[in-house]
Amino acid sequence: MTYATWHTRKEKREIEQRGGTPLAKYGTDGILNGHPVEVRCCRKDDRFRIDKDTQKAMVAGKGTYIFVNSDGKEKSLPAKEVSQKLGNGHWFKDRDYPHKFLRKKEIFE
Repeated sequence: MTYATWHTRKEKREIEQRGGTPLAKYGTDGILNGHPVEVRCCRKDDRFRIDKDTQKAMVAGKGTYIFVNSDGKEKSLPAKEVSQKLGNGHWFKDRDYPHKFLRKKEIFE
């Protein structure tokens, strides 16, 4: 199974387990309690990638991130708190979209 397939299944399962609705479109992963939800997983890496445009939409919509680490531990954080952890520094541009990373230890302290 590819990482993309694994991640998509994981997103859907995490959102549905919490009573939310997964979305099959570009943008946030789903809706939970009327707000956007984004599932971020790391399977081999020790960091989570946060997309700049998605982060803006998550903050504006008062969304929540669900982080799942390689050990299966889960933690939910409001998008506003994720912004505080990301700080004001440089966004990486080595892909088609600007992004930053949060390390597992920054989430699961």
